[in-house]
Amino acid sequence: MAAAGLTKKELKQPDEFHTIGWKVMQYISENRKKFYIAGAVVLVIVILSGGWYLYRSNYERAAEDIYSSAYNSYSLPGDNGGDMKAAYAKAIEIYTDLVKKYPASNAATRSFYNMGNIHFNTGETEKSIEAYKTFLKKSHKNNVLTTLAYYGLGYCYEEKEDYDNALKSFENSLKGTNGTRFESINYANIARIYEKMNKQEAALDSYRKALEKAEDPLLEMMVKNRITALN
Repeated sequence: MAAAGLTKKELKQPDEFHTIGWKVMQYISENRKKFYIAGAVVLVIVILSGGWYLYRSNYERAAEDIYSSAYNSYSLPGDNGGDMKAAYAKAIEIYTDLVKKYPASNAATRSFYNMGNIHFNTGETEKSIEAYKTFLKKSHKNNVLTTLAYYGLGYCYEEKEDYDNALKSFENSLKGTNGTRFESINYANIARIYEKMNKQEAALDSYRKALEKAEDPLLEMMVKNRITALN
């Protein structure tokens, strides 16, 4: 009975799996050269990818070593003998060397931020602005240091009495400080700039926002004093 088993015709039909397999093998055999070339290309890509990864790892590691040397030269207590001016000068020298040797490294990008801080501390406002701006061009917008770079820029422009750019910088810094203690500080900074621009209502509004966010008792007291004075 046909329903009870395979018919003689069905037994003579080739197995579908074997047929497909045979066709694949035949195709590979007929196109062996193409497959060799494709395999060679894949192998080269794998080798290049691995080589690039190793190169970048060594590149970043070497840059980080120099970065640590520069940062430690002025940040570790006692290592500079108390001569901060000389320590800052040495750090700038090392950071500059790092940027030249490893310009594409993450350490080089952070170096510009640190140089901005150092130049500001040494009263070199223009150099500080240049360093902060270079950092901002190279860094990712979500980088935590981006907020601090705008913060530093705000003080630089305020020092130059460029209040429009100071305001913009503190406002840009504020965007990344939501929920942090810097949020209240930035509102206070913005308010102070508005005061200097003779915009009392805007200053009061920002001081009130700073007071709402304030967690530091000293900042809270200062803000209350300014609100009282402006009222």
